[in-house]
This record gives sequence, C-alpha cells and structure tokens, in this order.
Amino acid sequence: MAGDSLANRLRRRVIAHPDSVVQAYTAPVLSKEQAAEQPPSTSGRGVISRLLPNTLANAFRSLQNRNFRYLWFGQLLSATAMHADMVARSWLVWDLTGSSTSVASVLVARAIPMLILGLIGGVAADRFDRRKLLMVIQGWTFLMHVIMAALLLAGLVELWHVYVLAFGLGAGMAMNQPVRTSIIPNLVDKKDMMNAMSLNSIAINSTRLGGPALIALLIAATDVGWAYVWSAGAFAVVMFTTTKITIPKISSGRPRGNPISQLIEGFVYIGRHRVILALVLLGLGPLAIGFSHQVLLPQLVEEEFGYGIGLMGVLTSVGAIGGLSGGLFIASRRNVSYKGKLMLFSATSYGLALLGFAGANYLWMTFPLIIWIGVSQTLFRAGNSATLMEVAPDRLRGRIISATLLDTALSPAAGIAAGYVADRHGVGSGYLLLSVGCLAVVALTLLIYPRVKDL
Repeated sequence: MAGDSLANRLRRRVIAHPDSVVQAYTAPVLSKEQAAEQPPSTSGRGVISRLLPNTLANAFRSLQNRNFRYLWFGQLLSATAMHADMVARSWLVWDLTGSSTSVASVLVARAIPMLILGLIGGVAADRFDRRKLLMVIQGWTFLMHVIMAALLLAGLVELWHVYVLAFGLGAGMAMNQPVRTSIIPNLVDKKDMMNAMSLNSIAINSTRLGGPALIALLIAATDVGWAYVWSAGAFAVVMFTTTKITIPKISSGRPRGNPISQLIEGFVYIGRHRVILALVLLGLGPLAIGFSHQVLLPQLVEEEFGYGIGLMGVLTSVGAIGGLSGGLFIASRRNVSYKGKLMLFSATSYGLALLGFAGANYLWMTFPLIIWIGVSQTLFRAGNSATLMEVAPDRLRGRIISATLLDTALSPAAGIAAGYVADRHGVGSGYLLLSVGCLAVVALTLLIYPRVKDL
C-alpha cells in the first residue's frame, strides 16, 4: 500500500539518520528578527546547486546565501559602472589633452579622497549600520555619474569638471570598499571566505570581459555621455538590491567613542600583527604599482599599434578572461592552504607580465600578457582579502580593510611616474618602470617578513 511504502521510507530514514530527525522536532521556531541574527545557513543544495553541475556549483556555493547573492549582484553592477567610468574618463582626458600624464593626473584626483577618506570609511564601517551606510554611499556615487552625464550630453564639459567629479567618485569609492567588504564575513561562513572573495573578483572580471568593449562601442557610436547614463542606471539598481540585504546583528556591538582614537587603535593593531602588516606591504606590488599600467593603454593602442578606443576596450575585456579564469579556479577550491605562496607567485608573475609589455613589438604579443595580468591580479586579490578577513576581528574589520585601500590610493602616483616616463621615452619604458617596481616590492616583503610564504 502507498501508506505502508511511505512509512517504510520514513522508518529507514530514522534508522539511517536519527540525529536529523531529533533536530527537526526539537529545533526552536524563530521569529523574523531572531532568524536575521542567526549565522548564514549552508545546508541544502539551493538554487545554485540545482542549476549547475557539481564543479560549478561548488565554485558558486556562497551564492546559495540569499543575502550574499544580493550583495554580489550589487558588486556586479557597480563594477560594470566602474569600468564604464574608467574607459570613458581615460579616453575623454586623452582626447582633450593627448597626454598620458594627464590621464594619470585625473587618477590622482580620484585617489586623494581615498587617502583621506579611506581610513575614515573604515572607522564608519565599524561604527554604523553597514547596510544603511552602503545605501548612502551608493546614492552619492549615483549623483556623480548623473552630473557627469548631464555635462557631457549638454556639451559643457571641461577638463576641470573631470577632475572635480573624479574626486567625488573617489570619495564614494573610498567609503564603499571597506563597508562592502566588511559585510561579507557577516553573511558567509569562515570556511567559505576564500570562495566569497573569489566570487567578488569574478563579479569584477566578468564585467570587464565584455563591458569595456561594449562601452567603447557605445562611445564610438554615440557620445561619451551615454557611458555615464548607463553607469548611473546601474547604480540605481545597486541601491535597490542593497535594500534587500539582511545583515545578522553583531553580538559584540559597535565601537563607541572618539573616532580618532578608534583610527589609532586600528593602526596599533596592524603594527602589532606582522601578518597583516606584511599583507598590506605586499599589496603595494600588484595593487599600487602594477595596477596603474592602465594609464598607459591609450598611448599603447594609438602610438604603438595605430588603433583607437575600440582596441583599448578589447584589451581591457581580454584581460578579464584571465581574471575570470583565475577567479573560477580559486572559487572551486574547497580549502586553499597555500595562500602565502599563491600571493607571492601572483605578485611576481604580475611584474614579469609587465616586463613582457615593455618588449612587446607586435599586437598579438599583448593578448597573452594581458590575460596573465588578469589571472595574477585575481589570484592575489582573493588570497590577500581572504587572509585578512580570516585574521581580522569584526570590530576592527572595516579599519583593517581601509588600510589595504592605501595600496590602491597610491596607484596613481605610480601611474604619474610611468606616464611621465612614457611621454618622454616611449610607452615601453613606462611598462619597464612598473615591472621593476612591482618585483622590487615582492623582494622587499620577503626581506622584511620571510614567513609571508607560509601564510
């Protein structure tokens, strides 16, 4: 009989898994508020597991968490807007001035608030409701993109406008990154931290895969202003997805008191923990020096190979293939116990790829090089971020993340130096300078803290 069949199945389940049955009947019924305070559930296969093969499902396992899905989708769209701004702004400044130094100097305007406000953003992330803070930051960034679009479409834009709005976007980025990143450990389990950080990199690189090329085509077919219309629309959707996130309450509470003393507390903690100090120092290679190679792309595609913005967009997108591949590789690993070696390898290979650009005489040579730059950058970011998230206590997490932003904030200084050399001695010399700087940072880190390879 059907009833007997069901009873037999239930009996076999009880015999095989008695603990699960006891837990099912003794688990308390939680209110909505109590449920929000519980750690994220990792049980069940979820929608991701049902839709993807096992290997891919493992790579995307953190997306089974509803709140992380919304955060990740917001990262995807904000990265799309960021790359649209990067391509549009670089080409706009190059078109207005014809100087790589000018392209890099606009990056400095964006980096100044990162140096000033990045650390403040870390304190704010530790003091206030991170979701509400993220909403305010995204609203500010949306406004900057709307103003830039209006100026461009009205034909009123001048170079100083680009500097001012780059400063405004830098202020938003300085506050956004420590807040957004510090939310992740509140949403996923520690064992999935590397996976979540890798998925963040996948979100960024997947938008680079076709986004810059499409934005370049949009600019070529219409006007630079429409790139900013698109990015403003993307941030409008990001604000909506952020409203859907529920962050579990932190039992230790938020720090109170003087923000300056809290900022000092963060620096003291970093100084006393050489692991974190080494991670910040090592990041100067690929994140501060190496990443600034993008300021040389307009000069590379136009002067060396005789192409325009179309090739610049294609090269940026091709680099994302490497980044996406590196992200998928790391995300599919259940346990990465060699983070230190991974970071050293990726930082070194990044510098060697830049050296290859210095000697690239043919266009075809740039494609494998920029793919490997994407791979090495993603591997480094995933290893660096995951290690920091694992060792940093939640009450200090925002401040520690903001310290790593100093690496990114220093990138324009390297870009200006490389742009200056490229303007006077050729773009290959600019790439050579960046390569030497990146490799020198790796050597210096090993000299100061040899145990970084054992992390």
